[in-house]
Amino acid sequence: MIQVEVKPEAMSQVRRLIAGQKPDIAVRVYAQPGGGGGCCGGGGGAVQFGMAFAKPRADDEVVKIDGFSVIVDPTSAQFVNGAVIDYVEDIQESGFKITNPTLPEPDDAGKAGGCGSCGSSSEKGGGCGCG
Repeated sequence: MIQVEVKPEAMSQVRRLIAGQKPDIAVRVYAQPGGGGGCCGGGGGAVQFGMAFAKPRADDEVVKIDGFSVIVDPTSAQFVNGAVIDYVEDIQESGFKITNPTLPEPDDAGKAGGCGSCGSSSEKGGGCGCG
């Protein structure tokens, strides 16, 4: 079973955003190994994380977290397991931030940068927004 920690501020924001969705909608957390392409750049072992609202698919793992579900596809599971989802709002960044302290450190060329709305930077995964 996948373990995901959702910090209180992120939980509050997810609840606020998901309130207007259909009952079968969950929060999909996914990972893109190698940090290739798109807004996230990176390489050399970096992992980029993202979030979106979605319906679960047959092969997804569903994690129930205090009133909502987090879904993870089989390809992302190894990277998402042990992840921490937070919501930050300060002068440098704003939005959801996903990190995974259980992943190995990327080399200097592969440090994961931010993406989505928060523009964060983390050596163990970039932050991404879903709203």
